[in-house]
Amino acid sequence: MLILALQAVQDLSTTFDEHIATGKPTLVKFFAPWCGHCKSLAPKFEELSTITDKVVIAEVDCTQATEVCQAQEVRGYPTLKFFNNGQYVENYKGAREAEAIKDWLHERVQ
Repeated sequence: MLILALQAVQDLSTTFDEHIATGKPTLVKFFAPWCGHCKSLAPKFEELSTITDKVVIAEVDCTQATEVCQAQEVRGYPTLKFFNNGQYVENYKGAREAEAIKDWLHERVQ
């Protein structure tokens, strides 16, 4: 029997600090709606949210949450940052495919 994790990408544009403070392992995509690379990553990020239940998959719209994006030193879009135990861990810089990102995340939250 195949069981899928049925979580959606969470929008943290207005609740970023509160969510990170919970300590849950979280991968955040910082993006801008007009960004072409962000648009092509969107369906893969949605897919990622359905195949992993170990990590919260979230996003922050930097056109709405400019202070959050400045505080997180986002310099380009999309930027993928992993947080755990309420702290920034590292940026994801690998292949922009759901399975590759999932494998990278699972190495960090075993």
